[in-house]
Amino acid sequence: MRPPLLVLSSAALTLLIASGCSGSDTSAPAAGAATTNEAKVPEGDALADPGQTDAGPAVDPGTKGCGVAPKGTGTFAARTITAAGKSRTYHLAVPAGAKQEQALPLVFVLHGATDTTPENMRDWFGVEGKITTPSLAVYPLALERTRSDGTGGKVTRWDLSGNDDLAFFDAMLAEVEAEYCVDRAHVFVTGFSSGGNFSQHLACERQKDVKGMAVVAGPGPFSDTCGGAVPAWMTHDKSDDALPVADARSSRDYWAAENGCKTAAWSAVSGRPECQRNTSCPAGEPLVYCETSGVGHDVPTFAVDEIGTFFSGLLK
Repeated sequence: MRPPLLVLSSAALTLLIASGCSGSDTSAPAAGAATTNEAKVPEGDALADPGQTDAGPAVDPGTKGCGVAPKGTGTFAARTITAAGKSRTYHLAVPAGAKQEQALPLVFVLHGATDTTPENMRDWFGVEGKITTPSLAVYPLALERTRSDGTGGKVTRWDLSGNDDLAFFDAMLAEVEAEYCVDRAHVFVTGFSSGGNFSQHLACERQKDVKGMAVVAGPGPFSDTCGGAVPAWMTHDKSDDALPVADARSSRDYWAAENGCKTAAWSAVSGRPECQRNTSCPAGEPLVYCETSGVGHDVPTFAVDEIGTFFSGLLK
């Protein structure tokens, strides 16, 4: 039997949403020495695609944007769209080398609670610049929502129980694939804290669309039933004070079962002692879990590079 879906304790959920903090955490199976430090990751302009290859997947004829000359190549610009009757905003990063005949991976980068400046998020969490193939990237903005602790304030966070943000994801995906040549076999989600929580929620609720997820300090999922296996990469710190590490470990074990892996079959990732890969997962459904010490509710310095490596591996 697979383990039950993650149910956060009321105290933990209050800390996550009510405090306005931008994260949650995950722990990994016993790993080696941990690394610390706040990440300010990619250097330079991610849209310049340094060191990225020109080769890409074959064009998917089902993607409306294939054959359409891409607009705004090399830009990072705000867009507005209506979803579930609400006006929503997201930023789209289009690589300089985008071509109408080349299907590109698409990654959704989801911010933590209160981290609402896409330019800043992209500066330190620009995952698309770490993927070996030029990739499209969407940086959506969550809505202000009432705190759950009864204090009456609001915090910008992702919705884990309603349909507004699921509809927002659907609308963004439809708009981007209508205008750009999207490789629908490689649509990824990633995020920190509340964004990590929603990445897990999307992997569960939109499994037909999401072909890989990577989360930092954001356990989940939050649905009664998920749609099936999703390649997953997770990291969490033992001293994260936003959510207990037990929730992250439950998340790890849930996806091990969902992906058809054995929960006890783990092996250290070469050169990364904090991380372990499940060695029993079926081909195409990898699961990597990292656990750090001393980072707290923050992004470890290795995270963005490792997420880029993980997503790049799914392209092969």
